Amino acid sequence: MLEKVFTTQSKIEAMGIKHLLEEEGIELQYIDKTDRSYAGLFGYIEIRVDNSDKEKALSLIDSYFEKE
Repeated sequence: MLEKVFTTQSKIEAMGIKHLLEEEGIELQYIDKTDRSYAGLFGYIEIRVDNSDKEKALSLIDSYFEKE
């Protein structure tokens, strides 16, 4: 079962998290729910991972934001 681990309105932020998780071998689902009619100003991007990878993914995401 896939669980949401990250949501953002920033495509750059979402791509950074996607790349980080994939580098660690975590398979994910990248769901872009932004409205293309308004250049992505409305909506969000969601990243989901398998339940068995959830804790690892959340830990990696926390580490990613601690570096900033």
